Amino acid sequence: MEIKRPQLSKTNKDTAMIIAMYVRNEMEDFHCQHLSDAQMRELNPIIRNAIATALYMLRNYGTDETSTKTLNFQGMLIPEYWEEPEIAESFVAL
Repeated sequence: MEIKRPQLSKTNKDTAMIIAMYVRNEMEDFHCQHLSDAQMRELNPIIRNAIATALYMLRNYGTDETSTKTLNFQGMLIPEYWEEPEIAESFVAL
């Protein structure tokens, strides 16, 4: 039985692509030092799909039971030792 996936809006797709491109560019030095091009080809769609899924869940939080439950669970998984996000140095340097 095939599982029916929710449809992403064009806005979610476009936003995910832009965010994924920024993530990919921020990872470039790490990629060069630790990952092959083949590994990056495998990692890039994982990142894009995860971002697109998170955007879908955020936009459907409270109205879609799966989105609400999944985001609540993900929120509980965030470890206390994670630093709070900040604006990337590459952006500040522009």
